[in-house]
Amino acid sequence: MGFAGALSDGDRLQHLRSVLPCNVRVTAAMHPLFGKLLACSGFERWNGVLLLVVELPDGSPGTVRGDATDIFAAAPMTPTELVLDGEGINALHGLVVALQRRPGSRWKGK
Repeated sequence: MGFAGALSDGDRLQHLRSVLPCNVRVTAAMHPLFGKLLACSGFERWNGVLLLVVELPDGSPGTVRGDATDIFAAAPMTPTELVLDGEGINALHGLVVALQRRPGSRWKGK
């Protein structure tokens, strides 16, 4: 079962061929290059994973997983950041404390 409107593998490859070379933005928040715009010149597959061939910020070649970028985004994506003010930090702390107090909680930190 796939998502409605999801591109098939053949559609993805056709899309890649039509847009390369191009710039891609790393959109995976946990990726070390999150938010960076990279020049993409090609792609390859490694064990079924689509990798984009990119120029890293230091100028060296590298690869980034296609699903960690905006290469298939319908509209340009802007990177987001999580920013908490003092009130947000206090609310987060309260939530963590409440979770620690729950019976059977594995989070019995101090």
